[in-house]
Amino acid sequence: MQIIKCEQGSPEWQHARMGIPTASQFDRIITPGGKLSAQSRDYMHHLLAELLIGCPIDSPKTSWMERGTELEGDAVCWYEFDRDVAVETVGFILADGGLWGCSPDRLVGTDGLLEIKCPSPQVHVGYMVERDVDKAYRVQLQGQMFVAQRAWTDICSYHPLMSAVVIRVERDEEFIAKLEAALCEFCAQLEEAKERLGIMPREVVNA
Repeated sequence: MQIIKCEQGSPEWQHARMGIPTASQFDRIITPGGKLSAQSRDYMHHLLAELLIGCPIDSPKTSWMERGTELEGDAVCWYEFDRDVAVETVGFILADGGLWGCSPDRLVGTDGLLEIKCPSPQVHVGYMVERDVDKAYRVQLQGQMFVAQRAWTDICSYHPLMSAVVIRVERDEEFIAKLEAALCEFCAQLEEAKERLGIMPREVVNA
């Protein structure tokens, strides 16, 4: 794997991930249950369009996404103090071969990842009560562990007026095997489409 040094959200980060499947969108390739997603064709067209126009097609940010960005630093400080660890900021992680990648919030030691959630009060209370992660996040979390070669991910749900919650998600090798097979099939189809459209290979990004 290759770690590309850049700030998440920056033009360099957008360029590094443009036109390739990323973990936050892996659920458009495979479902949490391990089946191929019906959204894969639309996602492929999205990636091809980015390559053809030469710039990323951004999704609009919601108010909760902006709030999460504002509170992320506080959440990370709380996590480091509570767990007595130092985390590492990362830009973009590109898998060997450059076919797919991911952008985890932080690296934890040599084995872990950290994902920060700063949700609405009611969603945060859900984390407090259930002590579990919505299955909708399963594909992204397992995808990030697959790409980053990590064994676990800590989900930290943070709200400034309530107790923070940390939920650890372990690596699922059975699901990751299905994910890798789906990604290989998807990327093979993507390469065929790029050839038909005359899209040149991506330039190598320096770490």
